[in-house]
Amino acid sequence: MKNSFFALLIGALSLTSLHAQDAALLQAEQARGIMTGNTGVQWTVSVTGNKSAKFIATSQGGKIVAEVIEPADATGRKYLAESDGDMWFWKPGNSRPVSVSKRQRLSGDAAIGDIASTSYVDGYKVVGSESGEVNGEPATVYTMKANSLGDTYAKIKYWVTTNGNLGKKAEFYTKSDTLLRTSTMEYNNKANGRPFLSKMQIRDSSKTINIAFSNVKISSFPAKMFTREALGGRKDVGPKR
Repeated sequence: MKNSFFALLIGALSLTSLHAQDAALLQAEQARGIMTGNTGVQWTVSVTGNKSAKFIATSQGGKIVAEVIEPADATGRKYLAESDGDMWFWKPGNSRPVSVSKRQRLSGDAAIGDIASTSYVDGYKVVGSESGEVNGEPATVYTMKANSLGDTYAKIKYWVTTNGNLGKKAEFYTKSDTLLRTSTMEYNNKANGRPFLSKMQIRDSSKTINIAFSNVKISSFPAKMFTREALGGRKDVGPKR
């Protein structure tokens, strides 16, 4: 199975540091699994679409490590996404992790997965908001623009419910204001006494991918889990390719 597909998987849980611009947005990000400080989240992630896979993902401090458990021919493969945006891949038999390029992450299925890795607060600024609704629920619709021209999406529209402050829908636009992808979220898990992300559906003009989250564990995980050395292979991971 191509690396780009597993880049989708790691992208689904690649969580960045949080800079709160609004209390409702802060709560919405936390319900999606973006924690602060030394608190992290671990869960089982199942992806179905053109291809299917399952893995265990652990996120903390803006980093995430994921290990594939299905399909059988990919069991044991690991990814690490670092807080600076770099991504590393290792599989049994490799002497050391190798880097995953931005082009790989943004091609094929991985391009769709990229939107799941986007924090809707960090890297974006709110330029407007209006009242609206999502699935019949009252919501605030935030318009957010990227702080950097290098960001994948120039603009995001984000629907956060008035009751509970849950992000239920997001739209992702190019610099020319063309809609690229849409994501919808469900919150049937529970963590820290509030609803927690259970499903994400990502759609573009050609495909739909469903990502389910289960077995949620909120804890503080060892920092060494989130290092290239911990992925496997030799300790000298060497330069990126």
